Amino acid sequence: MPAQRESDSALRDSLLALPPWTALAAVGLLGVGVGAGFVLLLVPHLSDALRGAGGQLLLITLPVLAISVVVVAASRASTKRIDSMVATYVRETIGDKLEAYLVPRKHESEISRRLPPLFDSIERHFAKEITSFCEYWLFDKHGRRFDILVKSNVFNIEICLVLDLKSAPPAAGDTAPHMSYSIDSLDEWSSARANPFLGLVSETVHGSLSEGYTVYIEAIDMPDGGISVTYRFRQKLNENFLTSPYLRRYFSEDAAIATYFFFAQAFANAGNLITGGSFADETNAAGPSPALRVAEL
Repeated sequence: MPAQRESDSALRDSLLALPPWTALAAVGLLGVGVGAGFVLLLVPHLSDALRGAGGQLLLITLPVLAISVVVVAASRASTKRIDSMVATYVRETIGDKLEAYLVPRKHESEISRRLPPLFDSIERHFAKEITSFCEYWLFDKHGRRFDILVKSNVFNIEICLVLDLKSAPPAAGDTAPHMSYSIDSLDEWSSARANPFLGLVSETVHGSLSEGYTVYIEAIDMPDGGISVTYRFRQKLNENFLTSPYLRRYFSEDAAIATYFFFAQAFANAGNLITGGSFADETNAAGPSPALRVAEL
C-alpha cells in the first residue's frame, strides 16, 4: 500500500508539472469525446451498434474528464494561492480560536463560560510578505505581555510560547539554568518529567506528546538575572492538511486548548516567578524578531 500511494503521488505530481495548455487541451478533447458519446446515445433513429459505441465512449471519457478537471484545478493552486491559504489559517483561523479561549468575549457572562479567560486582551501581529508566521500578544490584568508565535508550512504546525522567570523553579536545585531539551514521544516521559522547566507545564506537554507533537524546551539566562524559557510544540504530517476542513479545525482547536492550559498550569505552578513572556526584550527596540529567534533554535 505505501508503494501504491507513492506511485499515485508521483503520477499526480508529474501531471501537475505539465504546462497548463496541455491540461486544457486534454480537457477540451475529452469534452468533445463526452459530447460525441451523448450524441450517439441520445439521437433517435441510430443503430444499436452506434448507441453501444456512444455508451462505451462515455464510459471511457467521463472518468478521464473528471480526473483531468481535478488536475487542471489543482494546477491553479499557485504559490500565491497557497500563501493566501497559509496566511488565513495562521492569522484568522487559529487567531479566532485563541481569542475565543483566552480573552473575554462581548456579551458573555462568567457563568456561561466553563473556562474563565486568562487574559484581558489579544493583539495579532504579522508581516504582509511573510505568510507562514503570525505573532499574538496577550495582556493580563497585571499588564504583563505574553507572546505566542504560530508557524505553519503546509505540512506542519508549530506553536512557540515563552515564560520569563525571576529565577529557576525550586525543583531545579543546583541545575544550571541554561539548558535545552527535546522530547519526541511518551517513551521518554519517565526521564523527561524530572526536568524542572517541563514540570511547570507537565500536563500540557504530556497531552501534546500523546497527540504526536514534538516538544522542545530551551532555558537561557537573561541580563537582569532572570531566566527565559521557550517552549515549542511541533507537529509534522506526511500530507497537506490545509485543504482538509476537518484537519484545519482539529489543529486550530488543538492549538487554542494547549495554549490555554499551558498558561493556566504555568500560572498555577509558578505564578510568583513569572514576570512575562515576550520574545524580544521590550527595552530594546532592535531586539530579534520572533520568527528569527525561532529559526535560530
